[in-house]
Amino acid sequence: MADRKSDRRPKRLSIADLDQIALDYLARFATSRKRVEEMLTRRVRRSAHFHGDDPAPLLAAIPAIIAKLERNRFLDDESFAGMKAASLTRRGTSRRQVGAKLAKLGIDPDARGRAIAGLVDEFGNAEEAAAIAYAKRRRLGRYRARHIAGEQRMEQARRDLAAMARAGFGFDLARRVLGSDIDIESDAE
Repeated sequence: MADRKSDRRPKRLSIADLDQIALDYLARFATSRKRVEEMLTRRVRRSAHFHGDDPAPLLAAIPAIIAKLERNRFLDDESFAGMKAASLTRRGTSRRQVGAKLAKLGIDPDARGRAIAGLVDEFGNAEEAAAIAYAKRRRLGRYRARHIAGEQRMEQARRDLAAMARAGFGFDLARRVLGSDIDIESDAE
């Protein structure tokens, strides 16, 4: 066990190492510019801390490495945003949440907007396609394995609509997708 821990020591990094680390990372993961920058920064800081080196020269080299990756089209936030948006929509993620997840990944607002607008080409009504996928995946409403009758049906319909709302889908869309013909009234009345 002690040998395993000694193997976990970070190696002393050079600029050439950073180039290779970034390429290896991109070979394993489709990701955004921000994520690659964060990963390289973490690796540099960890190595410098362990070896007692100054991280500044390596940290200063990161923007040039990122620019080179973008020039060679190994790193492309625009295409990544389109792929990620389509993948999230197929999984049942609402348009609002797709935008939020792309923002968290560091995709700029213009690229996010183009990625979300591009969903229309693949899905038509992307929001409805996502809502259906979400309902199927969570087995809500008409996609439930067993059907419930009576008072339990009303309560289950409320729960299903609440789940759809928490997922970011509008009330009318949720009712239509779930096949809910039950008139759900607010408790405020």
